[in-house]
Amino acid sequence: MSFDLDTKAICSELESSEHRKRSATLLKLREQCEQAPQTVSSDAIAADFDELYLHLLKCYDDRFESVRDRAVLAVSAFLKRLPPSDFHLLNVVSTLAERMGQVETVEPSEEIRLLYVEQLHLMLRQYAQMGNVGVFRECYAQVMKVLVKAIKDDYAAVQREACATVVQLARVADTHELQPFTESLVVSLYGMLNHRHSAARISALEALGRVCLHMDASGESMRRFFMEVSPLLMDSMPLVRRECGQVGVLLLLELRDRYSFFERILPLVLCCLKDDSPEVLSFIQPLWVKCGEQFYDENEAELSQQEICDPQVENYPAGVKRPTIGCRGLVQRSLRLLTLITRETSDWKDNVRLHALKLLYQFVLHAEAAMTAKFFEIYGQVAHACCDREPVVSAEAKKVADLLGRVLAFNAWIEHGFDGLERNARESFLKCFYYMFTAALGGTYDHLMRLCKLLKSSDYSHTLKPGFQLYILKMLETVLDKSSKVTASMEQLRDLYELIYVTAMKVMSLSYALAGDVNADVERGQVILKRIVALEEITLSQLHERWFHLALLDVENLDAALDENAEPVLMLYGLIHLGCIRSTYLPQLIEKVKLVFGHCSDSAQVRIFSILSIAALDWGRTVCVEREQSTQLLSEFITAIVEPYLAWKAGASGEAMRSMAMATLCALAQGAREEAREVLPTLAKHMPSLLEDRNVTTRHYAIKAMCYFQGMSVEAFKPLAYATMQRMDDPSAGIRVIAATAVGKMRPVFKEEAAAEEGEREHEREVWEAFVKRAMDLLLLYHESPEKEMKAAAQKSLTELAKSHPEAWEERYKRALSMAQSKDELTNLYSKMSIKDEAEADVKD
Repeated sequence: MSFDLDTKAICSELESSEHRKRSATLLKLREQCEQAPQTVSSDAIAADFDELYLHLLKCYDDRFESVRDRAVLAVSAFLKRLPPSDFHLLNVVSTLAERMGQVETVEPSEEIRLLYVEQLHLMLRQYAQMGNVGVFRECYAQVMKVLVKAIKDDYAAVQREACATVVQLARVADTHELQPFTESLVVSLYGMLNHRHSAARISALEALGRVCLHMDASGESMRRFFMEVSPLLMDSMPLVRRECGQVGVLLLLELRDRYSFFERILPLVLCCLKDDSPEVLSFIQPLWVKCGEQFYDENEAELSQQEICDPQVENYPAGVKRPTIGCRGLVQRSLRLLTLITRETSDWKDNVRLHALKLLYQFVLHAEAAMTAKFFEIYGQVAHACCDREPVVSAEAKKVADLLGRVLAFNAWIEHGFDGLERNARESFLKCFYYMFTAALGGTYDHLMRLCKLLKSSDYSHTLKPGFQLYILKMLETVLDKSSKVTASMEQLRDLYELIYVTAMKVMSLSYALAGDVNADVERGQVILKRIVALEEITLSQLHERWFHLALLDVENLDAALDENAEPVLMLYGLIHLGCIRSTYLPQLIEKVKLVFGHCSDSAQVRIFSILSIAALDWGRTVCVEREQSTQLLSEFITAIVEPYLAWKAGASGEAMRSMAMATLCALAQGAREEAREVLPTLAKHMPSLLEDRNVTTRHYAIKAMCYFQGMSVEAFKPLAYATMQRMDDPSAGIRVIAATAVGKMRPVFKEEAAAEEGEREHEREVWEAFVKRAMDLLLLYHESPEKEMKAAAQKSLTELAKSHPEAWEERYKRALSMAQSKDELTNLYSKMSIKDEAEADVKD
């Protein structure tokens, strides 16, 4: 039974010279074949096709594209209804090979080339469904020519269809028959792995995975396969990365020689388990579990025993699900892969380093304690990665180090960890050790002491690198945390806290000196000190008094020509700021400062003097001893540090040191008011020259210090008083204002009547009265000044002098009133200073 085909007429029309007739005939033939009822037997269709196929296949070479297109579609319509036949298969494949399998492109139309490949795919599906794919063995060579050509096609749709055909063929083909052709297939597929379309890359990966199952595993083919596929694990498209993982799963489940290639296959899957895209992770995770189940079934006797004696560690990473015993076993038998992974952590490409570290994380997560023996092989690389220039890479390295500390056997790696710190005093090793040690549960008192001694050494605590300093402080925090969990006596813990204090102080001092201000590292260090204070149940001042001298001892090599940025100078600078001046270590501090003044550069001397002047302001708060002892210490400090530099010396250096010495003296006068009353008079001989110094800063501090000179006799005070009064004519407006203020505060000490000889006391009063009158004249003159600050200072001092010397004020007022330009202002000033107010003020004083 036929389906009303006039085969002779159709053949005649297909041989017509008019292409429109040929095209119309092919279209009609296709429609008839597709619309034929299912009751029509396949033998009847085959009988008609036997008469038509030569004419149809001839149309594949027609010069008109529409004819070729409809001829392919018509043949495909017949093939869908035909029973499997070697005869038809060979003829169609041969025609396709002629049109599609040549070295040069015979078919110019990319759409028709796609139809050719689709037709080949159709035949393969038809024969596969009937279990008769073996008939392809006679034409494998021609099929491969078509597929290889299609894979290299310029049209992406043709390439993708060719890959799908390869996948179908690999699913059903016999390995022995397909293996001779796998090399040519995979080589052509490798070219698609760099295709600009992600869909093409995915298709190529799928095809490669299937073809790989039939490859000869003894040669270099498999090695190249992994080399070509691995870069796509870093592809920008998540679906491409997911396909890489799927290929890895396929090989783990179905590759016959998979046990020999676990080390190469595992990265394809493990990288997807740490992928940034949830889509990739959620797809690969269950497939990976399936791989683990299969491995467990194949090695149940061994893994069942391991599972019993391998419980999960207490400090397992939060939010991370432990891999199954089968998955762990897969990785644990592939420890040699570590060498390859760690080598890539130092690659010049950022994405390669990141990819390698993510893979290493998964490897550690699965291998757990089994890789403890391999720690020495990866310690250096992980440490180096912790200081990577790319933040995302260094962050991943820190996660790896944290995981290592959690899952590795503590007692097995700690010695090697310490050995790395001792041999490599670098930030990288300290960071790696910090994350491991902090995450680990272990750590004895001996470990903590050994670590603190190491951190206290100059190789660590004397570093000038901010990042290095930060991790030293972080490590000290970890030591404090672990100290509460170790078995040790109070004395032993005190020794530990001592090392922590000294290390923290040195690091904080350098950090402060480098930054020039209190920064995050200094604040972190202060928190450490507060923790020690709480543990020792003392105050911070007592803590400094107890151990600060130990930090001073570590400031070495000051007897060299060091500049202001040298490490010893910076450390001393920072320590003085942090610890200030205290009685317990003042002698040691003086010796260190004298070394700087005696050997270091001018800039270094000025820098240390500047921080001393700041610390001197807090003398009254930090030097917590009896008044007499404090006065003695102040005298010793001034004699050793300040006074030698008050005397005039030529040169810029001498000028700078005089300024700083005067600043320090002024600060001491403010910080130790009571003690300064007894000590300052001994320096009176230096003040006249300092008040007239060429440097405005020196004059500024000198005139400011004059406000604190008290308890001197008239004879000793007279030169200072007149020198101060002369500063009211200073070129600097600020100094003029301070001088006007200081004049009003000067109070000499007159001899007592019992001790004074006849006329001496009266002479002293006359001498001082003369100074007061001269001062009042100048102040009255400046009271008319247009400078507001100067006018206010003059008025304030006049008020003070008028209260203590009312007769002199009356006399100078009357004298000035006759010469004043603004008599009203002077009159108003006089009216404010009534005798009643003066008397009340005297009573209060």
